[in-house]
Amino acid sequence: MLPLQAIGGGLVGSLAQAVVAVGSLLFLMMLVAFGAFAYRNLRGDGVEWPDEEPGDDEVRRGDDEDEWEYY
Repeated sequence: MLPLQAIGGGLVGSLAQAVVAVGSLLFLMMLVAFGAFAYRNLRGDGVEWPDEEPGDDEVRRGDDEDEWEYY
């Protein structure tokens, strides 16, 4: 008898079907969560950089006591 045929009936078979059903639901929920995450990021409401400041690209000279000459 094949191992898969032994699972076919009784309590073990019902338990196997329940495990497959729960696994399918978890997989479906993960797909929905991934879709929502991708949608938010593609729409622009997802990841935002908190340190973005316009005009910070200019080079300025440091003080005489600084280790770096330019910032």
